[in-house]
Amino acid sequence: MSDYLDILRGATEEDFAADPRPGWAGVATLFGSDLGSSASISAGDFVVAGVPFDSTVSSRPGAAEGPSAIRQASRSFSAYLDSLGEHEMFDTRIGAPFRYRKAKIIDVGDLHVYPSDVIRTARALAVEAELLCRSSAMALFLGGDHSISFPLFFGVREAIRKSNSNDVVGYIQIDHHFDFGRNSAIHGPIYNGSNARRISEIVGIQPPLFGFVGVGAVTRRDQYEFLVKNNVNIVSASEIRSRGAATALSKLIADFRKECTSVYLSIDIDVLNSSEAPGTSGLTVGGIDLMALMDVIGVLRTLPVKALDIVEVAPRYDPSGRTALIAAHILFEWIHRCVADGK
Repeated sequence: MSDYLDILRGATEEDFAADPRPGWAGVATLFGSDLGSSASISAGDFVVAGVPFDSTVSSRPGAAEGPSAIRQASRSFSAYLDSLGEHEMFDTRIGAPFRYRKAKIIDVGDLHVYPSDVIRTARALAVEAELLCRSSAMALFLGGDHSISFPLFFGVREAIRKSNSNDVVGYIQIDHHFDFGRNSAIHGPIYNGSNARRISEIVGIQPPLFGFVGVGAVTRRDQYEFLVKNNVNIVSASEIRSRGAATALSKLIADFRKECTSVYLSIDIDVLNSSEAPGTSGLTVGGIDLMALMDVIGVLRTLPVKALDIVEVAPRYDPSGRTALIAAHILFEWIHRCVADGK
């Protein structure tokens, strides 16, 4: 017995302090990042905030559990860079070398939401998003249903424009749906199917500042014809499948580079076919596959994205946990390759 006790004797804290922990250990922040507040954010950081709100979903609630699930899933990646180091890597999917680099991430926890008060929630999110973006950090928001993109975009845009009044902010939505509804008989004018329309109504937002990527659902004909008539960039799921992401997105990229100095990117996880990402509020038939989504994100990473949200992850419908893991993987690649690319 004394031999076993000898194993425990003589060790010091310094023997273990620098070692990485396994992904399931520690507090569940995004990628094991530091907990902080708006006061601890500086330029060049990534600031992460959860928005656990899903009160405007009409079919399957559960996206309020998304932020926690994404953070939990991200723990699988938390020691990845510690283990690998910052070595030259090769991506066999696209046949190109790249380098992962560590980024400074501050997770500020969750923003204020009021499940029975959509208006108060929207007001709080707009104010807090502006506060987080005043530091020039890139903001990452974990949703939540898609209604949150309207106030978040407004707050981010306010912060950017107050920093530089000449800055022009565009909006790109990766989604199976347009979310361009006028009003819901159940929820009113602010719900997870109206976020894009509400954003389009903000003063100064013109059609060249708008883009929809991955759409594949049926929609009202008058809505679709309105968007086409106003020259809004629409890149459908079928176009991405037939032409490839780079070619399909070429006009959108050119237009946004010409018209925008900053971009807000919103990713609805239901852009993926439900066979790949079942943990979401609606059933997606005919969505793009994960490889196509990663190609799309790789192309969009060339734009000056200043804020990003990922929404509609509803983990209760996915016992495998893969939907939240996909969301975490997207964020990991965005954050660390984004830094490697010098963004």
